[in-house]
Amino acid sequence: MRTKAFRLAILGAALLSPALATGSSRDVVATTSRAVYHARRAGDVDVRRSEAFLDRLDSLFGAAPTGRRIEYYRHDGVAEMQALVGFAAVGVTDLATGRIDSVKPYHPHELVHAAAGRLGRPSALFSEGLAVALTSEGEWKGRRLDEVAREFTSRGGQLRELLVGFALADADRDYALAGSFVSFLLDRYGIDTMNAFLRGCDGSPRAIERSLVAAYGRSFAALESEWSSAVASPAPAARAWHEAATWPASLQVTVASRPAPAAVAAAAAAGAGPLRMALTAALEPAPAR
Repeated sequence: MRTKAFRLAILGAALLSPALATGSSRDVVATTSRAVYHARRAGDVDVRRSEAFLDRLDSLFGAAPTGRRIEYYRHDGVAEMQALVGFAAVGVTDLATGRIDSVKPYHPHELVHAAAGRLGRPSALFSEGLAVALTSEGEWKGRRLDEVAREFTSRGGQLRELLVGFALADADRDYALAGSFVSFLLDRYGIDTMNAFLRGCDGSPRAIERSLVAAYGRSFAALESEWSSAVASPAPAARAWHEAATWPASLQVTVASRPAPAAVAAAAAAGAGPLRMALTAALEPAPAR
């Protein structure tokens, strides 16, 4: 059942929008310049922590266009989420609109999706990897990301398999591998290079390879080889990236590299570049039972 759920989520994400738009009734409990928070009660969402984290994400990805706000819907549990979207998840983000549906009062993983999703549409390997890298403190489900990666590469596993089959065979393994790979890219090449890559992605496999070469000067195969060599070392990397004070220098974005909100809004209005894409969604799965 879990494989079926992920197949629906990743390959059939365009089906989510009508359900998310009409299947949930919540009161607006808070409104800020960045987000509108919906819940049964005001105390059901942690606005303070969410806004603080969004401030950090703005430092990485640039501010959202004026007037664009995240819509954050807090739900009572996984059962309610499953009734709403058709599969078990603790959080789902509509990357086209920035709407988040979550069972958590504060959900940094989904906030990353909403903030980074407006730049471009890479495969789930990169979008989920970015969310894990920036919020997991280097772990996923109790295991170090690089430990999972080292085990995977030592057995001859190849990341290319995850470009089209992410989370269909082993979701927890794939989330950890994605987090390790994107953490490596951020460590070695920085956030500006990652943002340049994201802006070149339009959801197609060809665009991913083309954008990697344009941003990193290297193919996917070459970057995977570098990552494989890096994780072969048993020394774990310290990645408490959910706190701005612990972000490494590679995550200190230069102001000049950020797209101006007005320019992003104009591109969206014109339907240009990576903003003109079919709806996709990103999610954090519910724990296996």
